[in-house]
Amino acid sequence: MRSAKGRWQWALAVVLGLVAIGPANGAETLALAKPQPGEGTLKPGLGVKYVPWEFNHVDEVLQIAKSNKPRVGTPLPMLNYNVGAGKVLTSDNTDLIGALIDGFIKLPKPGDYKFTIQHNDGVRFFLAGKKIYENPGVTADVFSPHLEIKVTEAGWYPLSMVYFEKRNTATLELYWQGPDDDDFKFVPAENFAHDPTKE
Repeated sequence: MRSAKGRWQWALAVVLGLVAIGPANGAETLALAKPQPGEGTLKPGLGVKYVPWEFNHVDEVLQIAKSNKPRVGTPLPMLNYNVGAGKVLTSDNTDLIGALIDGFIKLPKPGDYKFTIQHNDGVRFFLAGKKIYENPGVTADVFSPHLEIKVTEAGWYPLSMVYFEKRNTATLELYWQGPDDDDFKFVPAENFAHDPTKE
């Protein structure tokens, strides 16, 4: 799945110390969202709020969002955005935009999962309140390493991301490999949801 260019970019990022991930001593164990969202309380897709600015780091997205009220965007059906110079996610911007993404991911069975993200530009990724991955600055398209997650209970888990696109091209893609899967694939739309009261 990962191209030769993507492998080279990842190796370079590691050498330069640009990438920070979760614990290196084994898979991260996640805590199920408690209480679990009730049936009918969630809407499809991930909630997203947009902050226009010229960002260079994901921390700046959080800082600017405190003083400039983010605009609620159309929910993201899934994370499969590789748009080149087109509009970033569901925003109207082709450049200079930050996104605060919030919702839930349904992990359908216990077992070991692997995730990987391709992104351009910076991103910080949380599952169940734990920081799983970040590469917070300006970058060309790059894949994360395989992010190993141990799931002890099936159900909905909180997911959030801080992301920005500075100039030129935009990418934000989330893949997974479940306990019974042989390869990575996009996390399907039916496995994402958000709380409409936070829109």
